Order: sequence, then C-alpha cells, then structure tokens
Amino acid sequence: MKPFYVRHPVQIRATGCYLPELVLDNDALIQRFGLTINSQWIVARTGIHSRHWLRDGETTSDMCVAAAKQILDRAGVLPSQVDRLILATGSPDYPSPSTATIVARKLGARCAAFDLSAACAGFLYGLDLGMGAITMGAKNVLVIAADARSRYLNPKDRRSLVLFADGAGGALLTPGHENEAGFLSLVIDAEGRERMGAHIPAGGAARPTSQATLDAREHYIQVDGKDEIFDAFVGYTREICARALADAALTWNEIDLFITHQGNALLVDATAKALGLNPEKVVNTVAYHGNTSGATVPIALTESIASGRIQPGSRVLLTAVGAGCTFGAAIYRF
Repeated sequence: MKPFYVRHPVQIRATGCYLPELVLDNDALIQRFGLTINSQWIVARTGIHSRHWLRDGETTSDMCVAAAKQILDRAGVLPSQVDRLILATGSPDYPSPSTATIVARKLGARCAAFDLSAACAGFLYGLDLGMGAITMGAKNVLVIAADARSRYLNPKDRRSLVLFADGAGGALLTPGHENEAGFLSLVIDAEGRERMGAHIPAGGAARPTSQATLDAREHYIQVDGKDEIFDAFVGYTREICARALADAALTWNEIDLFITHQGNALLVDATAKALGLNPEKVVNTVAYHGNTSGATVPIALTESIASGRIQPGSRVLLTAVGAGCTFGAAIYRF
C-alpha cells in the first residue's frame, strides 16, 4: 500500500518567517551582560556572529502573527480561510491558554488552533499533524514554529547566552495532486531520555514555581554537555533520515538540499560530515540567526527558497532533533 502522503498528496503552498528587529552581535552581547569572553571565543564554539532577540513587550504570538501574515499573503489566502492553525513552541505567551488561540485572534482567523511541544523538532511534528488534517478534508492548514528563547536565558550562563535566539517560521499546507510538488516522505519519532539535552527544570507540575526555585535560577534553560548533545543529534539524525529516504525510495545522491536544525554551526557541519554530504548541499544559517529552536528549519527553508537555492523539482530533506528527545525528517519535492 502506498504511504498516506502519496495516496493523499499534500503541498506546501507558501512559506514565511519573521526575525525580531533587535540584532545583537557578539560584541553587543558581551557588553550587555559583562561577559569575560570575546567574539572569537563565541565564533569558535558556535559559529554565531549575531542573533535576533525580542524587545521588551514583544511576544511569541507577535512573531507568529508576522510570519503568518507573510505566509498567507504569499499564498493569496485570507485568515478567514484557514481551517487549522498548528503552533509548535516551547516559549508560549502564557502557560495557559494556548498561544495558537492568541495568534488566531490577532490574525482574525476562526479555526481549530492549538500548540504542540516537540522542542527543536516541532516544525516536523507540526507538518505531520497538518498533513493528517489535509487528508481528513482540511483545505488550508497553517503550521508555524516559533520560540523566544531569549526569555529563558540565565544572565550568568554564557553557554546559553551566546547560543539562543528568537524567531518564527512556517508553511501553509494545502491539498496536492500526484506527480506534482509534494511530500515524498515524512517520519517523526521520540525516545524519552533522562538526559534531555536541554530543559527548564522549574515552572511545571514537577517543580511548581516557588521562592526556592527562583533562588536556584531553575526557570532558566539548562543545556547538557556539548559532546553528549552532538553524539545524540548525529545518531538520531542518521536514523530518521535513513527512514525517510527508505520511505521515499531515494538515496542521498538524489537529495538536492539538506536542511537540518540550525542549533550550532559546528553541529550542522559535524552532522553533514557524518552523513557524507557535499557541503554545497547543506544549509547553514546559524551565523546570523543563532539557535531559534523549533523555528530554525522553517526559517532556513524560507530563506533557501528566497535565495534561489530551491528550484522547481528540487528534492529537499528537512530534519531536526529536539530535547526530550524528539526527532523527525521529511522529504519534499518542489
């Protein structure tokens, strides 16, 4: 039997993204937080030269609305025509209700709207849910991934300060037709691990907010060791990409562009090397965006289309590994 994405073709009608106006280069970041490092230290360990951060008063939903408007304008679709709004985020405006409902209100959309939490693999998870909605009769499904990681950074932790950033990106999914542009495969998975890669210890049901958790700075993001994260990332990427290629009956030689989670420039390079990929086929945008968590893949996809790296007929492999650990991969023919 053909996979569901072949029996019920789904297309990406348009993509879009948003990056906050505030840009902090390494020197500005160092000065702002009084860090005892220099720009070369940051570049050597992350490949990052600058990043976008929200200003005071700006929210995750604001970024989502800006990205959504760009997507809908490019698709020629009105907010009132959106059937479903799926938002992947680990940085909601509030613990409750879902930020997706706030985005829908700000857009002027009346549709099913909900958040999902899959860390840096959130966009792949959102695509999976969006494709399922299309097969059940939806016509326009808006999938957005957004994170405001600057809101969760410990000013005393230089590792996380230099790495994380803010941004939003997404895609509008619509019904497709066989032998036209569409998904060739999509696979998502997860393996619960005690060592989660990155996590925020307090503020949830396990450790509710208290003076003790505040004093311990447990509401800030904490990141595991570099080697541990790199090994897990490469291993899960290798596994999930192999499954996606097998489902599409393709080989690496038939992939025109590889877009993985843009968590760290060195990590992108290490992953590409482990997979034996030609560097010319690999997207690496970390230098001027930083790690925007779940938003990195749709931002990189949108920019690759705009720059002409993706042309009609291009086969693009999208993949990400997130905290938890979550992971996914999709192959799309444009």
